[in-house]
Amino acid sequence: MIQEPEYETMAPVWKGWAVLGVFLFPATGGLLFGYDIGATSYVLNQLQSEEDSGVEWWKEVEKSPFIQGLIPSTDVAGALVGSIIVFKVADAIGRRREMQIAAVLYLVGAIFEMVASNSTWGASLGLTVLFIARFIYGIGCGFAMHGAPSYIAEMAPSEIRGTLVALKEAMIVVGMVLGYGFGFFLQHESGAWKFTYGVSIPLSIFMLVGVTSLPPSARWLALTGRIDEARESLSYVYSQGAEDILRDIVDQMEAEKNRVASVGGQVASLFDRRYRKCLVAGVGVVILQQVTGQPSILYYANTIFKEAGMSSYAAVLTGVFKLFATLGSVVLVDKYGRRFLLFVGVGVMLVALVVMTVVFAGYEVTDDDTSNDDDISLDWKTVTIIIGMFAYIGGYQLGFGPIAWLLISEVFPLEVRGQAVAFAVQNNFAWNLVVSLLYPVLIDEFGTAFGNDYKYCAGFAIFAVLTLYGE
Repeated sequence: MIQEPEYETMAPVWKGWAVLGVFLFPATGGLLFGYDIGATSYVLNQLQSEEDSGVEWWKEVEKSPFIQGLIPSTDVAGALVGSIIVFKVADAIGRRREMQIAAVLYLVGAIFEMVASNSTWGASLGLTVLFIARFIYGIGCGFAMHGAPSYIAEMAPSEIRGTLVALKEAMIVVGMVLGYGFGFFLQHESGAWKFTYGVSIPLSIFMLVGVTSLPPSARWLALTGRIDEARESLSYVYSQGAEDILRDIVDQMEAEKNRVASVGGQVASLFDRRYRKCLVAGVGVVILQQVTGQPSILYYANTIFKEAGMSSYAAVLTGVFKLFATLGSVVLVDKYGRRFLLFVGVGVMLVALVVMTVVFAGYEVTDDDTSNDDDISLDWKTVTIIIGMFAYIGGYQLGFGPIAWLLISEVFPLEVRGQAVAFAVQNNFAWNLVVSLLYPVLIDEFGTAFGNDYKYCAGFAIFAVLTLYGE
């Protein structure tokens, strides 16, 4: 005999404008993260040019691969520190406060990036201010990359939750495209890299005002015992059914308390033996998505295209292609399954890296300024490199890009899922830091060891070997 429920349930009905805000304002944090990647690709080139940099210390950047690595990697180092901090304070301050802090740090970092362009400063002061600015901006990335997906997942309606979280990742790529675009249009204006970075200022203000207008996460409010406020938070999103959703949240909390009590009050740890297989599979994929070269391709795309003698807008096209590939993966992931897409995506990456390794063998790179021109010679090697880069990025967006984070959210039990996401984010930024910092140094060393015509060949060969391991 089926028991009738003790209360009348109402099908949840959500407000479109509220759901848009719940997605858009947090996702702007991802957009700002991606924007910095695209913008830095062009800024790196500008800071190595006497005409385009507008600063006295361009020569120090031009002659030092280590400084070239520090410019993108200080942002990643800040993101790593931010992700470590947020792991400690997230449950105390809540998702909305995380995003507010992220927006303020984005804003402060962008302002100081502009200040670093002071043409009267020497290398010590100018580079120090730039590195500090990028570190601050990076801490904002660490807060945003934890707070935004968590807030969206906790506040979005269940029937579109997965799509919105995936689209949040797509917003990172939208930011990259915008960064590539502004960088392209301002690349030959002396000192204009400060405006490329300065675009982050109005976007940060938009994010700060927007997330402040949102209510705190209902799940976080319930976890802190503020049930009435949690009800108001859900009412912001739902015109009916909020009470039933709140009851489900409370039931989940009670179930977790009972589970902890049943094991003697011990809170589950991610590093317990019973989670080892999940840890190796989930976090291992996150590490592989970094060490197979994606950070280097994105941060240094314009440098690679430039030294291969190709047009400066090739990096913009790369960003646009990455956006369409990302949107395609959102559509395909539920249709074909995680394992299949991961296998196909990594396979495409491997083929592309092998092709680029072969094509860049003996490829004469250019060090003159004519490579900045918009003219492009479409010989077979140039076409093959462009296709190879697009194929590599498409394979990544089909496989490692979306699947790594889906695995983290799906393979871990609920009691350790939050720990798993935080640990994965820290690993993501840590290995991103290693790759983005060492890439220009390794390329320079390969040039010394094998000659400039083989330096990119060697770099792509290493990424191909690591991708083969991932396959």
